[in-house]
Amino acid sequence: MFRDGENDYTARMWVVFAVLALSCLVSPVAVSAADKQPPKELYDALNALRIDPAAVYSLEASNRIELRRGDAKLSFDEGRLAFFAPFGGRITGAVFAGRGHALALPRDPVEKQQMARFLGAPVLDQDFTSVYLRFTDDSAEDLLRQFKNASAAPQQDTTFAAQWESQLARANPQYSLRILFETLSQHPRHFFYAGLEGTATGAFDVLLDNMRMEQMLFAQPRKTGDSAFYDVWASYSIPGTSPPPVAFHALQYAIETSILANNSLDATATIHLRAETGGERLLIFQLSRALSVDSVADDRGAPLVFFQNEGMSLQERSVHGSDFLHVVLPEAPAQGQEFSLRFRYRGNVIEDAGNGVLFVGARESWYPHLGDASDFADYDLTIRWPRHLRLVATGAKLEEHEEGDSRAGHWRTDQPVSVAGFNLGEYEFASLPSEKHSVDVYANRQLEEALRSHLTRREPDAFTDLPAPFGVPSSRAQLEMPVAPPTPAGALKQLGQEIDSSIRFYETFSGPFPFRTLSVSQIPGTFGQGWPGLLYLSTFSFLPAEAQRRAGLSSAGQEHFTDLVPFHEVAHQWWGNVVGWSSYRDQWIDEAMASYLALLFADSQKLPEHKLRLWLTRFRKRLAEKSPHSDVLVADLGALTLGSRLNSSMSPNGFEQVIYTKGAWVIHMIRELLRQPGGKNPDARFTALLQTLATKYAYRALSTDDLQHEVEAAMTPSMDLEGNRSMEWFFEQWVRGTGIPHYRVEFSVHRGEKGYLVRGKLFQAGVPRSFLARVPLYAGNGTGHAVPLGSVIASGPETPFQFLAPDAPRRILTDPQMTLLCTTE
Repeated sequence: MFRDGENDYTARMWVVFAVLALSCLVSPVAVSAADKQPPKELYDALNALRIDPAAVYSLEASNRIELRRGDAKLSFDEGRLAFFAPFGGRITGAVFAGRGHALALPRDPVEKQQMARFLGAPVLDQDFTSVYLRFTDDSAEDLLRQFKNASAAPQQDTTFAAQWESQLARANPQYSLRILFETLSQHPRHFFYAGLEGTATGAFDVLLDNMRMEQMLFAQPRKTGDSAFYDVWASYSIPGTSPPPVAFHALQYAIETSILANNSLDATATIHLRAETGGERLLIFQLSRALSVDSVADDRGAPLVFFQNEGMSLQERSVHGSDFLHVVLPEAPAQGQEFSLRFRYRGNVIEDAGNGVLFVGARESWYPHLGDASDFADYDLTIRWPRHLRLVATGAKLEEHEEGDSRAGHWRTDQPVSVAGFNLGEYEFASLPSEKHSVDVYANRQLEEALRSHLTRREPDAFTDLPAPFGVPSSRAQLEMPVAPPTPAGALKQLGQEIDSSIRFYETFSGPFPFRTLSVSQIPGTFGQGWPGLLYLSTFSFLPAEAQRRAGLSSAGQEHFTDLVPFHEVAHQWWGNVVGWSSYRDQWIDEAMASYLALLFADSQKLPEHKLRLWLTRFRKRLAEKSPHSDVLVADLGALTLGSRLNSSMSPNGFEQVIYTKGAWVIHMIRELLRQPGGKNPDARFTALLQTLATKYAYRALSTDDLQHEVEAAMTPSMDLEGNRSMEWFFEQWVRGTGIPHYRVEFSVHRGEKGYLVRGKLFQAGVPRSFLARVPLYAGNGTGHAVPLGSVIASGPETPFQFLAPDAPRRILTDPQMTLLCTTE
């Protein structure tokens, strides 16, 4: 779903709120009598915690103190370590200044590779000068026990405590929520956090949190230009631990929204929920930081405690704020209990691109949203908006009418969806109805200001002869002639027809179109998104080729916005909006499916070029090139299962560079492995696989392990390279691994009684020695046609082969039919 994710939280905020978002529910530690106080009072008390000046310890080289948490070991060699004042009878933090060392070795090969990419070695081995510690585990007891064994006594040091005053005032609020939430849970899951100042690396984080799906985290905040990143060096689960269960599930959203004349939003949302586990009081919703919550109430209208960017001004919120809202229930509901929450909020998530072009900026967080892309619910939307605008939204439109200077509409989903959205503008409109669905296309009458200004500039090659005095050669100058800008609305019917054609094409692979209406709307920028029944398409996809060229797009860029983007988003109507994903490690599947199906659709349009081969060639070329921001090949940036982590300060666009290109190739290779050449329907197995996935995993998450299992159920004997009826070799190499193989062939030909004996070696490079692949070899005889010789199971740096051919090959071609992602000589 070409998502334009923002990564501009402050780094330490990201740690806390990303942790909360990954688990959907915090489940942490009871702090004795503290749970008797109101949550706001507890939060304020936690924010106010400071260093206890009577609990300062001096460390010498002879009495080094260590903390081992998960795979991390922190050594405090020399300096001073001081504890926070107790909270509810327990110590929840400490600070250190001096000389120390951090050591950690990730367990997983992919995580080792990522750490090596950021640190130059697959191990965290760094000196540090200061540490900020927060925890709800037994870290304080561990440290105090070591001090006692070393005969180290606490000292009174008000100066040292005072030095940390301002830093604690800034840092504490980020972790106060995490500790507070632990006091509210009946099923505590502890955490340990260390914010370290490395001598070589700068600030970095070590986190062990049992409420995360992946408990161990090593990461660093980085800023590149105007963009802030949180580089995840490694993140993984600790053996023997289990992820926290999902505590709440949203069953229905009823949202009433009024869009005012200034484009701001005034809304209420009633969310009906079910407690899945019982024993939990905290719910975490995604909500744009641009929206301010006025109140949250329960079924009876009683106000509930909530936390949203506490203590921040609007300006601070825009820079440092979080897009999460935390709601505390007065008591934990029982397992299976259903209840409702009512939210009242306001703010502005509608952006103005100039020249009357509006669009929704916070498309994923314009309402309080619980859960992830596999959390499906029913939606009922009532929206009011200025009368001069048109508005499109998720769901089937039940009715629309005028109310004075406004219009009002009502939409309701026919089946559960994972997210809902809307878009608005001064739209022209065209509808293409059919028996089972309609495609409605909406485009602005005008271009956004930045693009309009660019397109109305004179053409650089527009020249005219200027008059000159007799005997003087005439000169040529550029004409000062404005060029009339195109209108996006000019493409309505043609784009609608093409999208309708893609729907019919995809139904062969994915089943019936899942919605009654597909609304296609325009959005400024160079991205697209496919929401349930609602597409957001870049303005470039609405422009004719000449206008795209004048806007600065290359020929490949024009093809990208014309041949791929609209149909990638159409494919997401099945892959992403029906078949979901719950972890960032599985998002690649829906993106890869959408990318590859878009290539197949482009290839089906009977154009002069074979679009599938053209785009696969381009994708392979991109993967074999160095990333624009580093010396690493794009194929080596990281595994598909790293998902959003591929975006970092070292590869800001890593997700798009890897997921859309390599992901499409992976689906293509699966198709080729299942293919039955010469059969009546060569793609029958592949089509059956996709139909099984679309049916079996409808309205729930499809994981990478699930996909492997379904491919194994459909695999042929030729796919069983390891002889164990497993596709582990494929998924370990292509999905969980990195790199693409490079092949070179050396061969000799000897004439025999039955033909020509071709002997040689296939050399494999660029991948681990254990890499396995079935590599097709063809004989090139100078006639322009390649004759298949057979396949070689490449294993290791070189693999010998021997074939009998009717004619002597002049050269041997490696996979000219493009069934395998590789480079060749």
